[in-house]
Amino acid sequence: MRQNLLQSLRLCVPALACLMAWPAAQAAQGSGLNAGANSWTLGIENDLFAGSHRDADYTGGFMFTMSGPDASRALISMDPILGAIDSLWLPNRGSDPSSKAGLQISMQAWTPDDTDSKAAVYNDRPYASLLALTSTRMTVGSDAEPAWASSLTIGVIGAGFAEDIHRGFHSLIGSGHSPRGYSHQISDGGEPTLRYTLRRQALLGEGTFGSTRQDFKWGIEGSVGYLTEAVLTASGRIGRFSTPWWSMYPERSEFYAPRGSEGDLYLSYGVTGKLRGYNAMLEGQFRHSDVTVRRSNLETLIGEAWFGVTWGITNSTTLSYVMRYQTSEIESGKGARDFGSGGVYLNYGY
Repeated sequence: MRQNLLQSLRLCVPALACLMAWPAAQAAQGSGLNAGANSWTLGIENDLFAGSHRDADYTGGFMFTMSGPDASRALISMDPILGAIDSLWLPNRGSDPSSKAGLQISMQAWTPDDTDSKAAVYNDRPYASLLALTSTRMTVGSDAEPAWASSLTIGVIGAGFAEDIHRGFHSLIGSGHSPRGYSHQISDGGEPTLRYTLRRQALLGEGTFGSTRQDFKWGIEGSVGYLTEAVLTASGRIGRFSTPWWSMYPERSEFYAPRGSEGDLYLSYGVTGKLRGYNAMLEGQFRHSDVTVRRSNLETLIGEAWFGVTWGITNSTTLSYVMRYQTSEIESGKGARDFGSGGVYLNYGY
């Protein structure tokens, strides 16, 4: 049964990517009304990119994101469902949220410190993986008004596909080390999951000094699902940039990502405080898991900081690097450690 699921996922991932990309191809052949309004972003995240020599905790992820009107019209977009949920409480003002939409397919993996053992590793974080499809929407008014963003994620926890990707990345970078314990991951064999996120952010201040600009914002966020938490964020950037203040999301790679312009070069930074209630990647979900962490041994307050640089290579291509540091999610035991990761993101506008 597991082998059949693995084969299905191997077929599903490229198929989903093709369904996401189909509207882009149609737009390129169409009238050009959306020219410059859409973009895609390819992201790779790994602890190696943060200079870490440990393959543990959030070990890495891959993501492909479409942003703009085409994302809301993709065949597999959940934008209508997300819009119906948002209409229950979001303010009805500002821009059409479907014009600032995003659609992402992603794969993320977490591991204990000891990845050589085939046996279950206790007293540490468990293996975990998430294959996910996420739709996002953003509602924007004037510069003085807050911006609202929401996302809806459906996914599979515990698919064997994660082990293949993890081993493949190690092979790509020439590492002889490969993880051996994915048979003990959370919900091994696959289990469906979902998450809804709502975020409000507002501009605190901005200024221009010659060719150098800066802005600073704050945001509050809540989510329910496989990750249930409340989040408070403060972030800023300084340098040359052409994108609006509400578009900067180095802390959340799944949200809307408009393209920049040639010559953009700026630094971004921020801090986040999280009040966490539930994390399926540690506690497990409904299906049996060989290794889980008890809720009583999990931290309720978690801190995160990040620093990044973005470069506008051309008017249609932007390259970003972001390094993140997070405090421990586990209170005691081998898994009680802070960790870092880095991400590289290539954005192309069309």
